[in-house]
Amino acid sequence: MRNVLERRKTKRLVSATMRDVPFSAKSLSAFYYQLGTLVQAGLPIQSALTSMRNTAPRRMRSTTAVLAEAVNAGLPPSEAMEKCGPSFSELDRQNIRIAERSGALDVVLLSLSKYYETRAAARNKLIAGSLYPAFVFSAGVFIPPLPGLVLGKMTVASYLWRTAGLLFSLAVLAWLVSRIFRWASTVPKLNVALDRALLAVPVFGRLRFDYALSQWLSSIRLMLTAGFGVIEALESASYTSPLIAEACRHARPHISSGMQISQALALTGVFPEELIQYWTTGEMSGRLDEMLDRLAAIYEDRWRRSLDYAVTWLPRIAYGLVAIYMVWQILTLATAYFNTYNQFLGD
Repeated sequence: MRNVLERRKTKRLVSATMRDVPFSAKSLSAFYYQLGTLVQAGLPIQSALTSMRNTAPRRMRSTTAVLAEAVNAGLPPSEAMEKCGPSFSELDRQNIRIAERSGALDVVLLSLSKYYETRAAARNKLIAGSLYPAFVFSAGVFIPPLPGLVLGKMTVASYLWRTAGLLFSLAVLAWLVSRIFRWASTVPKLNVALDRALLAVPVFGRLRFDYALSQWLSSIRLMLTAGFGVIEALESASYTSPLIAEACRHARPHISSGMQISQALALTGVFPEELIQYWTTGEMSGRLDEMLDRLAAIYEDRWRRSLDYAVTWLPRIAYGLVAIYMVWQILTLATAYFNTYNQFLGD
């Protein structure tokens, strides 16, 4: 009876967070760092979450209290996070689930903290670099039609439609594209095709895939260390990317038939040549764990450098597009004035 009451209480508490939206990268970084540090110091996860009720990032305190109640009621942390709705991403929950099975919860928590810290810094840098292009673009939208409004050649409604209406249409278009992208990433087979298509996008596609590879390799390393079988480790860790998951499914029959893992992965045509070479070396030398650590570090460093590169060039690309738009606006305005001048001379 007591267990039933505790489960009902936990269910009510967890349902309270179902309306929560995903937290910011800055809040998640601080949350995972604090929790990982406490677990690393030897504190049980139940006690760590309980002690963080009043010390977690302010926006996450209610969710932290719910997680503490759920974990203390007997739920694993990954399941408690899953019941918190969109507050925690699927990748985070999968990372925690593997950490629970491998016994390296503190390592995974601190790794998540580092990831979100990098993401928050990149986001701030991107916003700072995009402010001026956004200001110039807004000025280019609102200023050129202004003389027509002042001279009475257009109404206020038509002016707002041409200016604010354009900005609103662009915002709606961006929102629709993001929604379509998120929907496609949840549809089986379509998400694989989308993953493969994004891989061909310069810088951004490589960045996304390198991050997936670094997380995949780290998860495999943790699971093999914990004593899990190779096939189970490959499949359990492939949550990082639909393309990687599809490749692991294709490689499984070959591995089951006795083929070397590196050869089976090479047959999929998905994994980079250097990854196959490192994996082969690890199999031949009996130091696969060391090779996996090295590969994970390589791809982590690569996606971080790609992220810095993308954050540096995105504002420049935006500024270039804005400059092209401004030149087009100036030419359009100049053409209109020349036509008016020619009509005046003709009269």
